[in-house]
Amino acid sequence: MNNRGGMAAEKTYTLVHTESSLGWGGQERRIFAEAEVMRQRGHDIILAVDPRGELYNRSRQAGFEVVPFLFGGRHSVSTWTGLRRLLRRRAVDILNTHSSLDSWVGLLALLGQRSRTRLVRTRHLSTPIKSSWPTRWLYRSPDAIITTGQAIKGLIVARTGRRDETIFSIPTGVPLERFYPRPVPQDNLLPSQFRHGCIIGCVAVLRSWKGHLYLVEALEKLVRAGEKAYLVLVGDGPYGAVIREKVSRLNLAEHIYFAGYQDEVPDWLARMDIVVLASYANEGVPQSLLQAMALAKPVIGTICGGIPEIVEIGRNGWLVPPRDSEALAEALMRLLRNPEERAAFGARGLALVQEKYSLEGMAAATEEVYESIVTPQRS
Repeated sequence: MNNRGGMAAEKTYTLVHTESSLGWGGQERRIFAEAEVMRQRGHDIILAVDPRGELYNRSRQAGFEVVPFLFGGRHSVSTWTGLRRLLRRRAVDILNTHSSLDSWVGLLALLGQRSRTRLVRTRHLSTPIKSSWPTRWLYRSPDAIITTGQAIKGLIVARTGRRDETIFSIPTGVPLERFYPRPVPQDNLLPSQFRHGCIIGCVAVLRSWKGHLYLVEALEKLVRAGEKAYLVLVGDGPYGAVIREKVSRLNLAEHIYFAGYQDEVPDWLARMDIVVLASYANEGVPQSLLQAMALAKPVIGTICGGIPEIVEIGRNGWLVPPRDSEALAEALMRLLRNPEERAAFGARGLALVQEKYSLEGMAAATEEVYESIVTPQRS
């Protein structure tokens, strides 16, 4: 990943990002962060997104040009014709789609057009990809595909037959001006007993595949072994009730704090001694672990998606098999009992993020992809 610094691009483009998702998870956060840094670098940014979604509201509040679209996939004629008109009217250089529904709309908006607009698809998750001919067409048609990790790139090649050299792995960059090592906030938000033990943390939407239940089980093993271990869960989501029921059943209420959704993630990461992501499916390169490393925190992840691309075993953290609370407890126990190892892992993680995973580096790498597909059209 290129880590070229600076706040201005050599060439600037008019970019349209589409997104049909209504949520506010890692994918939507990346689109928003990418839009912000690309605007700072001089590009003209337009977001064509569903008005019912959080990305729409936040983008408007941030002063972006936001155009409402209700995406219905390839059957939504009025949507893709409306997007086609927008691309023509604004002489858009790059149309960057993100989810399946809006990717179909974007493809059809450009189909059969002699347009200056180049099509890019960003694939964020390692969810399964069908090998049907419509899916192969959807993935083979863009001028370039960007993924958030090498694992996703390999999945696309295997399932769709798209050429490897036209797919670019660009993990989500960390805004280092926000995420940096800092003292623990002295605000007493956590229960008093948390101050007398090791705080394990997880920053993730509360979804089944994020593996919270296995993390809770691992904590229960630590507590039974007599460790003063506590868990802070930052995030909200549809699986919250299931996780809380598990906590109650294991009698861990005094050891777990549900922080809910938090905009100011850096301060919450600062409270944590170890950061864990126990996902068992769908991950790209997760932002939460990179952000934790930027605060010099040791991390534990699972062998899932793009997580092994950033967690170097025995250097900045540990990897365990997914859905294995016993292995997770063992990795946690090792770090709990070895503060020197925690400090060493944290320092190496910080160096890794600073070298390879800054937000500016992500923007520069993305610009290189855009330039590679636009330049032939301009010549």
